[in-house]
Amino acid sequence: MKVTKHVEKLLRQGHKPKELIQLGFPKPVVTRVNRQLRKEKTAVQTKAPEVAPQAETQLPTPPESPEIIATIWQKVQSMANDLQRIDSLIQTLSEVTTVIAAAREFGNYKRDTCPHQKEALCTLWTWSSEVDIPPRIGEPVAPADGKGEWRIKPSPLYCAMCTIPVEDRVDDVENKLSGDPLSGAEYRFTCNNCGSEGWIAAKIMCTKCKHETYWGWFPKE
Repeated sequence: MKVTKHVEKLLRQGHKPKELIQLGFPKPVVTRVNRQLRKEKTAVQTKAPEVAPQAETQLPTPPESPEIIATIWQKVQSMANDLQRIDSLIQTLSEVTTVIAAAREFGNYKRDTCPHQKEALCTLWTWSSEVDIPPRIGEPVAPADGKGEWRIKPSPLYCAMCTIPVEDRVDDVENKLSGDPLSGAEYRFTCNNCGSEGWIAAKIMCTKCKHETYWGWFPKE
């Protein structure tokens, strides 16, 4: 039964609005229902008496005490709060499940394209024994001779979190830059003669035909 129905029933039984508010019922609900009952009472008093059809005799329903109704209402409110928290947890679980599914798909792709994967084994990491392998990162694989290092068949989630491919790319870029003698020189060079900055070129030679030229940065003519 809704709170409004409880309040209406108690007011019709003769309980005072102040008494219901003290028991914990919302004051706006009590005030609104009490005002509505007064309007109904006034309308009945001003209306001409009508002969009502004879109704069947019914046993009166014993009135419920306001204390019991207030206790029930508080329990209903607690259940509503619990249901709201459960709904929030279900929504969070759905989002986590979506993220895990995406991570698995990405991990499968990285595992299939990783240069460090050989015969489904990760060649980057090894352990001296099975107990040293962190849990849930993959299936442990014993050494073929029984004396070497342990390896794993990595799980998709483990591959998704692996940063080695990114580190390999960074190392590759650094190696290329370190092999370029002019790398970053345009930002560091200042001419002692004219004071210009960044305009620098190096003399290079084709190692096949021995033709020499300049390679660098030139100002617009």
